[in-house]
Amino acid sequence: MRPPNGSYARLPAWWGREHWSTIEVPVALAMNREKARAWHVEPDTAKRVARAMAGYADNATGRQCRPTNERLAAAAQLSIRQTQRARGLLKELGLVAEVVAGRSIMTRAERLAAWRRGSSHRQIAAEFALLSLRRPQRPRQPVERVIPPPDPVGEGVNSPNLRFFTGKDRKEEPRSARRPPRRARSEPITPAGIRTRRLIAGVQQRVGWLAGVSPRRLTSLHRFAREGWTPRDVLRACDEVLKARGWTVPDKIDHPPAYLAALLRDVDPADRPGALEEAMRAEELLRRDWLWQTRFGQRECPHGALAGDLPHPIDGHLACPLCRRASERAPSTPDRPTTAPHRSPADTSPARTHAQPASPAPADMASPDAHTPGGRR
Repeated sequence: MRPPNGSYARLPAWWGREHWSTIEVPVALAMNREKARAWHVEPDTAKRVARAMAGYADNATGRQCRPTNERLAAAAQLSIRQTQRARGLLKELGLVAEVVAGRSIMTRAERLAAWRRGSSHRQIAAEFALLSLRRPQRPRQPVERVIPPPDPVGEGVNSPNLRFFTGKDRKEEPRSARRPPRRARSEPITPAGIRTRRLIAGVQQRVGWLAGVSPRRLTSLHRFAREGWTPRDVLRACDEVLKARGWTVPDKIDHPPAYLAALLRDVDPADRPGALEEAMRAEELLRRDWLWQTRFGQRECPHGALAGDLPHPIDGHLACPLCRRASERAPSTPDRPTTAPHRSPADTSPARTHAQPASPAPADMASPDAHTPGGRR
């Protein structure tokens, strides 16, 4: 059963669960001992019921507290009657407000509404709001200041040197005499400064213990921003340092910028963790593009193969076997012209320059008469 509209309009929210149960309730009970005696409730009993009710309320506002009497008694380890009396005392002290009264019977319209929501309950649980006491503020009154005379010797109350000033008698200074407001120093916007701001903002979004820290205090990230690091690279570097040293991030860090600087002190900005992955990813993209060209591309080699003369981006080989053989047979162009080999004087003699006699033919290449019985010479 939802409360009607406007039920929480004039009910102040609490400051917090811990503040309400440890400060608000004990102070109110200490100031109203007569009411506690009238309800026959001990202060400790009321505190236990208050702590149990705080566990069922919304953490931000203290509202939507809907525990049954049995659950509340079990949580406070009291009887149901003691729980009801302690809750009545808290209501009288103004710490608890009943928004919806609990009932054991529902009307027909309420049962139909519960049936439409898929609920089989036939009772309405009471809903409470846990409140923080608000002290009434006194209305502010204008204060008159009395400026004593510089030398009040021999002068009475009606002396012209004794003057009364209020806020209305004060004259405003002319606008020309006012000091112009100070402008914040604006640093020139540079690409390096933009990269640094983006890196710091990304690291603060991913690291919880850096939230709320001024970006000007995270100067340890400047040298990594110059090398093109990303927030993911910084997190990986921190994880590697923690794993290498066997450390764990503490629950509470008093100086987050100093802790971050200590983690990144021995890290080399030139050794970016994601550089290898990016290089491998680029090679993989080039390889896929080469495969796509060899299968579905529009370029053909002289032999009719798709991208047959396109070299592989990694190995450098050609897809077409004929183009590959032609490239292997093609003479390599030397960097400088070749000269004739140097010959010795013995090689230039006339005997050496004459043609040498041909070597005799092998036995299997001789004339058939050589193999006949009468063919001897």
